[in-house]
Amino acid sequence: MPMMKESIRCASCGALLFKAETNAIAAAIEIKCRRCGAINTMRPVSPSTTVARTAEGK
Repeated sequence: MPMMKESIRCASCGALLFKAETNAIAAAIEIKCRRCGAINTMRPVSPSTTVARTAEGK
């Protein structure tokens, strides 16, 4: 069964930036919209366990 892909769109003009599988973003990324030039910042929905452990100092 193929994974669902979500469309990531520009927050300013709504242009399609890219399509990605759910939870595909592992770290913060910035992407410039080709249509309006706005910088869009994407962050993961939930932090990975590695980041959480580092923050706790383990």
